[in-house]
Amino acid sequence: MARLELRDITKRFGRAVAVDRVSVEVTDGEFLTLLGPSGCGKTTTLRIIAGLVDPDEGEVLLDGKPVQHFPAHRRQTAMVFQSYALFPHMTVSENIGFGLRMRALPADLIQRRVGEALALVELEGLSDRYPRQLSGGQQQRVAVARAIVTRPKVLLFDEPLSNLDAKLRERLRLELRALQQRLGVTTVYVTHDQAEALALSDRVAVMFGGKVVEIGTPRQVYRTPRVRVTAEFLGVTNFLDGKVAAVADGHYIVQTPLGIVEADAALGVRVGEVVTLSFRPEDVRIGRYEGTAITGRVLHASYLGSVTDYVVESGGITLRVHEAGGSARGAGEEITITLPATAAIVRGG
Repeated sequence: MARLELRDITKRFGRAVAVDRVSVEVTDGEFLTLLGPSGCGKTTTLRIIAGLVDPDEGEVLLDGKPVQHFPAHRRQTAMVFQSYALFPHMTVSENIGFGLRMRALPADLIQRRVGEALALVELEGLSDRYPRQLSGGQQQRVAVARAIVTRPKVLLFDEPLSNLDAKLRERLRLELRALQQRLGVTTVYVTHDQAEALALSDRVAVMFGGKVVEIGTPRQVYRTPRVRVTAEFLGVTNFLDGKVAAVADGHYIVQTPLGIVEADAALGVRVGEVVTLSFRPEDVRIGRYEGTAITGRVLHASYLGSVTDYVVESGGITLRVHEAGGSARGAGEEITITLPATAAIVRGG
């Protein structure tokens, strides 16, 4: 078992609070992503887990035992850095085996473990090359192999794909996820890339201002965010204020300036309360469908390949609307759109 737990972790740098009472549990074999903008505290949290930064308060527990006072080499964790941090004077095999040599393991065992790691990341034919002779994607794989060869209980990633081009990033994130599932290793991954977090994770912990503001599965944090900052950070979101008129069939009936919208009833909001609804551009449909249909005017249209992105104004309110494929609709055109049958209610924080 490899269960990681953070309890009220706090870290200050002078007067600045980088990590503010963060508590989160990562279960055995789980892939958890810390997602947020630059400066939100996610990398500092990761480095506290690794033992590279000492917390001012709180506990780091591995399988129920506090390890926050252990040095990094006794944590049973391994990190893949954003820069990969490969030794330029060492070959691929030497880089991968470095941690094992530091543990003074027998040479034949090191050779076998390095060979297994090379096979896992599909670099068997490049063992004698130096980092300067490798592409960015190959260097990233070497860094992953160097981490997994020590057989850590917890694998840590600090934005390892950020230096790669978009196509390679997409391919390697699929490989990373497949490798993590094959190994079954508990993993904490840091990124500011929303697509990366959604594609890789079992759960996503959204961080702002040093705090974890929301945690859930990728579908939960995207489709039903509970706080506004999550909805704003993850993709494009429409916000619409309204008042709860009734509760029926497990949903809130919310009166908005554009008409009636149903909303998720999980937050315990009272009838008569003013709320903010959030819904995605793909939830708004062009034409008359189930839900509230309204008339609007296209202010702007952007062709994005798989969808056309519209900015539509109705009653002084602007909404983002996505339509699959190309479209001849242009600025100034009047169209009918249907608001989603259900939306998420978000809190202000």
